[in-house]
Amino acid sequence: MAEHTPPPILVKAMFLFFWAMSATALMFWIGGVVWPGGLPGVMASMGNGAVALFGAFHIPAAICGVLLWQWRRRTMVPRYRVMLEGATLYFGLAVLFGIFLNYLLVSTMGSVVDPAMPSMM
Repeated sequence: MAEHTPPPILVKAMFLFFWAMSATALMFWIGGVVWPGGLPGVMASMGNGAVALFGAFHIPAAICGVLLWQWRRRTMVPRYRVMLEGATLYFGLAVLFGIFLNYLLVSTMGSVVDPAMPSMM
């Protein structure tokens, strides 16, 4: 059975999205070093909506990175393949870290009970 070959337009769209997100993430972290106020200053200047959107786009970027690695790793120059692998690892770890922090937040909020609030059970 032959391996699946994706439509070229889909691969180009994923490629553009992935590298745009990679460049944006790189600018975000460099901005945290040079921006007055560090990362909180960068996030404050971006606004809540842009920060939330940027964080949410890490999930499809991780998925795109895995698929691009699967489909194009054999044809890529080693330098670009390593860049793809590193960025995919970054996005994947960022997603896992976010899931872990959400778990901690929810479990902490579950242990904080307001005695004035009626029980839901």
